[in-house]
Amino acid sequence: MSVIAPPRSIRIASLAAIGMAALAAITVSVITDRGRSPAGFAAAASNQLAYQPLTGTTGLLIPSLAFDGTPEPPPAPLPTPTPVPRQLPASAEGLRLWSDGDSTSYFMTTALFAEWSNRGGVPVRQADYRISSGLWRPDFFDWPAFIQSEMALYDPDVAVLMLGANDANQITSYAEYAARVGRTMDLLYREGRIVVWVGQPNMGRSDLAASIPAVNRVFQEQAAARPWVIYVDSWTLTSWSDGTFAAALPDASGLDQVLRGSDGVHFTTAGGRRLALGVLAALFGSP
Repeated sequence: MSVIAPPRSIRIASLAAIGMAALAAITVSVITDRGRSPAGFAAAASNQLAYQPLTGTTGLLIPSLAFDGTPEPPPAPLPTPTPVPRQLPASAEGLRLWSDGDSTSYFMTTALFAEWSNRGGVPVRQADYRISSGLWRPDFFDWPAFIQSEMALYDPDVAVLMLGANDANQITSYAEYAARVGRTMDLLYREGRIVVWVGQPNMGRSDLAASIPAVNRVFQEQAAARPWVIYVDSWTLTSWSDGTFAAALPDASGLDQVLRGSDGVHFTTAGGRRLALGVLAALFGSP
């Protein structure tokens, strides 16, 4: 099957502060179709000051290990955290933020860290991502072990995770995958910590566009069973109102922003910013 191999050369030092008017205008669930015309897309191309096109990748996937039909042993059971009522923070001020994921998460984490700092919060480390990783191939990258280490090291108040694109075409048992997702959410738990699980976006590749919705359903169901987890629907944030893939969408001022790279999978800085605004809206009720 396949794992996504994005370029490692893309790194961004910082993002400009996000205007408060733009923040207030974007919600998690509402996307307009303004600017869908070819002229609108041309305007976006000429005004993309923050757009950094992806380079060094075709968006093709590299083969993974063949599945031999032998099911993997289930992960060791964890004590189920005692559910507690979720109390959303009033603001980011003074709160420690951790964010990570696969390559679809990088620009979101970068934008989120910048905005968190602007609001008086404390990102606990530099933005990064785990290349080609997911929960289905712990032999490639062990997310549970990594999360346990990171939570012990940084002890964030808010933890944001976005992965799953590399799993979507490899899963052979959704029951097993749901168990892994639930276990990962449990590993992110501590009393008082808010976990934000960002679903996978709409995709400009037909194979992923077909397989991602089932993965997102697993995420949403597992999050719904855990009061400390907020699920953010990035599929809606990256689609037209009819549910189709949007390579570009208008911002709050009506200017088209190119959201995705040429592979239809990875994000631009504008796309990452849109996801970050969705996370902030989920946490604070409005961006």
